[in-house]
Amino acid sequence: MNEQDSDPLGSFRESSAFELAIMTAGSKAAFLGVLHEYELSEEDFTNGFPELAKVAQGLPDVPDEASPSI
Repeated sequence: MNEQDSDPLGSFRESSAFELAIMTAGSKAAFLGVLHEYELSEEDFTNGFPELAKVAQGLPDVPDEASPSI
């Protein structure tokens, strides 16, 4: 039971919220923010969630400041 207590995604509710956050991240920066929020390394994410890792890999790189459109 200690392993489950130390797992940041131990509960179904947290896991579902995590998956939703990854699926709706609009950029790699937002994706990295989700990982940081859940205290999960990129390596642990890739190993634990291979299907979500494919989704995250396809996210666009968005610069910190979007250039204004003319």
